[in-house]
Amino acid sequence: MTVLTRMNNRTNTQPTNNTMPDLAEFYTTQEAAEKLGFHVKTIPMMLRNKTLDGVKFGRSWLVSKKSVAEYLKKTDGMSKNDPRRKAEK
Repeated sequence: MTVLTRMNNRTNTQPTNNTMPDLAEFYTTQEAAEKLGFHVKTIPMMLRNKTLDGVKFGRSWLVSKKSVAEYLKKTDGMSKNDPRRKAEK
């Protein structure tokens, strides 16, 4: 039995549409963390909590530039640890 045969037995054989989004509209988690002043591991949590908008592509997240700009606008003048930030969604 070949590896391909074993894989077809375990997975759906239908092709999936995993097209790469336009990267001009997105930041990497590293870039978003630098813009927002957070640790890079905080960004995926913010994406899962819907604080930021983004797309998961494989194991990586791509963060919408628009959502980063909106978040910065909403939290302008607030400290990174300000409790009001958690209320903002």
